[in-house]
Amino acid sequence: MGRINAKVEVLSSEEIARVHEASLRILEKTGFKVPHEECLNRCERLGAIVDRKSQVVRVPRSVMEAMLVQVKSERPVRSSDQPNRSKLAGSISTQVFIVDYQTGIRRYGLRDDVMKGISLVQGLGSIPSCNAVTIPSDVHPGLSDVVSHQLIYQYSKKPGGTYILTPNSAKWIIEMARLTGNGTGYGLETVSPLQFRKESLDMAMVFADTEFGYWIGPMVMAGATGPITLAGTLTMENTEILASIFLVKALNGRGISYGSANHTMDMRTLLCSFGAPGQALLGIAAGQMGKFYGLEVASNSGLTDALYPDFQGGIEKSMNAIFSLLGGTTGIGCQGIVGADMGISLEQLVLDNEWMDSYNYVMEGFTADVENIAEDLIHELGIGGNFIAEEHTVEHLRESQWETRLFNRNAWDAGVIGGGKPLLSRAHERVEALTAGYRDMEPVLDTPTCERLDYLVKCASGELVKN
Repeated sequence: MGRINAKVEVLSSEEIARVHEASLRILEKTGFKVPHEECLNRCERLGAIVDRKSQVVRVPRSVMEAMLVQVKSERPVRSSDQPNRSKLAGSISTQVFIVDYQTGIRRYGLRDDVMKGISLVQGLGSIPSCNAVTIPSDVHPGLSDVVSHQLIYQYSKKPGGTYILTPNSAKWIIEMARLTGNGTGYGLETVSPLQFRKESLDMAMVFADTEFGYWIGPMVMAGATGPITLAGTLTMENTEILASIFLVKALNGRGISYGSANHTMDMRTLLCSFGAPGQALLGIAAGQMGKFYGLEVASNSGLTDALYPDFQGGIEKSMNAIFSLLGGTTGIGCQGIVGADMGISLEQLVLDNEWMDSYNYVMEGFTADVENIAEDLIHELGIGGNFIAEEHTVEHLRESQWETRLFNRNAWDAGVIGGGKPLLSRAHERVEALTAGYRDMEPVLDTPTCERLDYLVKCASGELVKN
């Protein structure tokens, strides 16, 4: 049988077409605001109608349709219409706060936390990229993104980075990436509804005409920056994704994908919800829309509103992620987050790595061939036999069972009466084991490259740090 083949849908083909058609009409009639002269010039050269006074870009239907055909032709053809054919991988969103469950304290992150996060991620197999876990508050704010990139480039065996905060720091980070042979890129995000920030476009222009690309992920919120209906929010999100694709194409055309980060707003608290069940529906819809355009899709699923790793957190993360993935997405939201961007917990990151590993085991499926069916062995042992001491069991043990490092499988006496530790305690112990000696990590770069990297950061500091 091999890998699992399954998919779910929430939109009919007619409904997908309706959302697409509405998005094209919005782009042509209402447009989107681009408060940046050079970006306006590039959009105009690409066929958009530009109103210089209002800084509004309107994209004629024929222009957008032609671009989508071109973008689709540039994507690799998928061998199957099944939604997820590769292992699920997690990533990290740099947070302002560190949540320490051991003390019950939420505090601003430090440079030391960035280093500890780097060390931890090296041992997490389902987290292939090593983004900074936090913004180091003990580093000058004008230099924090540069220093975080330096630490990751210098000490991580995995690629990674953090949010780039200013156009000037972007220039230095590009130089650092070129020096070390690492990648970088810029998150070109809208400010819903239907506009971009000038400061964001200033940073985006630094990456224009370079070898580095962009990632997109509009975050329309149902009831706030988009209609309260999920269909209306999906339409607004889809429109902003198409607008972002158009703008990326105008800048350098690198990194085009269908990044969907829409959410609902909780009308009681007026907070963005990461874990509401509507997130599963929006994730499925994103998968279908991305497939319609022939693009790889990521949705902001696999998240939770829970402030503690409890039952609520588990059910919200698993339900929204699995529905979204079966709907056709290949990427989920960043892991380790506490609530809706309330901070990051290293223990939560370890737990998230564990559930993603178990998900990947399920997605691998199993094979029902002669060897695995083991009919001869069943005949040999017959009625009342025991398979535990058989060679066949030894040979196939590891591939046939998923081994957890954290989840409890003990009997009541051993797990409770015998003083078994709660899951969060086990997660904390794993964090400490994987980060032992993190302050003494050896660089992954040679000495001359480290020295050159230090020099670039020194030069950046002289330019970016203002007294």
